[in-house]
Amino acid sequence: MSESSSTQGNAIQVSYGDSYIIKPRTISLVKKDLKVLVESPVDFASIKRNGVDIILYMVNQELDGFFKMLNGPSYRELIKDLWVRAELYDEDAAKLEEWQKIEENPSLKGKTMS
Repeated sequence: MSESSSTQGNAIQVSYGDSYIIKPRTISLVKKDLKVLVESPVDFASIKRNGVDIILYMVNQELDGFFKMLNGPSYRELIKDLWVRAELYDEDAAKLEEWQKIEENPSLKGKTMS
């Protein structure tokens, strides 16, 4: 597997072969300042506090493992890494840019970027 790297401004992009590229950061936030709020999609304790105890029903139907997986671990550091490298895509702005390029060069009409 080959490894290559390139710099763009002060960001470094590392590539491992054709399948794995670490994108540079797209925002200047500090990761430790980001706060990840972890929720439980199904909160049996809250349901029980409201007078309905359905935990035994889930256990008897062998669904407790599914709910443990659903409410399972959250990888906060991975989420923060994704956030600082996220890119926004504005579809309306892209369409406008496409129309402007076609007006500048009519031979581009019907062609794709790939």
